[in-house]
Amino acid sequence: MKKIVLLKSCVSNSGGLEKYASRIASRFLDKGCDVTLLTQGKAPSIEPIRIFAAKTWSWPAFVRMEQYDRFVNNWLETHPADLVFGMDRNRRQTHLRAGNGVHAAFLQSRILTEGRLKWLVCQANPLHRKILELEQAAFENPCLRKLFTNSHMVKRQILERYRTDPNKIEVVHNGVEWHEMQGAFDAWESERPFIIKRLGLDPAHFHLLFIGNGYLRKGLGQLLRALGALKRKDISLSVIGKETHWEKYRDEARRLGLNVHFFGPQKDPRPFYQMADALAIPSFYDPFANVTIEALAMGLFTVSSKTNGGCEILTPENGAVIEKLTDPDAIAAALAIALARPKTAARAKKIRKSVRHLDFSHQMPLLIDAALC
Repeated sequence: MKKIVLLKSCVSNSGGLEKYASRIASRFLDKGCDVTLLTQGKAPSIEPIRIFAAKTWSWPAFVRMEQYDRFVNNWLETHPADLVFGMDRNRRQTHLRAGNGVHAAFLQSRILTEGRLKWLVCQANPLHRKILELEQAAFENPCLRKLFTNSHMVKRQILERYRTDPNKIEVVHNGVEWHEMQGAFDAWESERPFIIKRLGLDPAHFHLLFIGNGYLRKGLGQLLRALGALKRKDISLSVIGKETHWEKYRDEARRLGLNVHFFGPQKDPRPFYQMADALAIPSFYDPFANVTIEALAMGLFTVSSKTNGGCEILTPENGAVIEKLTDPDAIAAALAIALARPKTAARAKKIRKSVRHLDFSHQMPLLIDAALC
């Protein structure tokens, strides 16, 4: 029985990375492995996994990261394992899934949204310096046997910035709950009129969907300006997600004369997938935005950017890739392709089928089997 140690600094949230941690742990258990999880703070009980949590400071964040990394290192010194599978940035692991992407590339992307001065300030910030330090140590660790990325984009960014053996890197795209979404997808035509009415939307409009936390990085401002350039009045944009300064985007939408509705964070986005014709996610940096594949699995034509690793699963039949994110006309051109393809039963089925092979039942074995080989 192989002894597996999983490293995940936080398992109490319900985000994409936390869901992956749970699925990875379950897959190792299915393979007959003995699994231990090293985390920090409060952690739910997950039988039969043994969980050890580090006691760390709540603030400042860069100190907390260092405390957790030291806890991991000390624990591993006295508890040898066959495989140490990391899901964050730690100095010591044999296998790493870089689901967070490359922080150095993310900081570089902020030049486009916030300017070079902000980038320089970030370079001096203790938190960013700590993340970059741990990132380099993780990617260049000679004991690292395999490095998993969820997009070829992230793989290229690692090789451009760090001394990492390319033979260690394996790309495994994110999975999706394809089969679990079947019921919601099958019901979209019958449910759609009631959802549109409940949300107070115009049933005669083309319904565009945007989902993302942090509207600046996700490119909502660029999307609004592109919609303004189209000058069409029959488009309704529904915006889902957390944003501290969301009023700024509301005011911009009003200034441009757009039909934009802000619904804030939603625990279950499936009704929005059911009522929408298409999704737009023009991210300035996303290793692989899960919303990309979720929208496709719900039959939505999807528009995204080259700086979202999820664009790698887009084809002319299921989506459009924005050529230049800083050019409103380029975004408008990609949106025009979507607008010419309103959701129909036949089109939605074809789009959904295009990502069937990315169901978790296929992607998770790819990841775990490659780790255990």
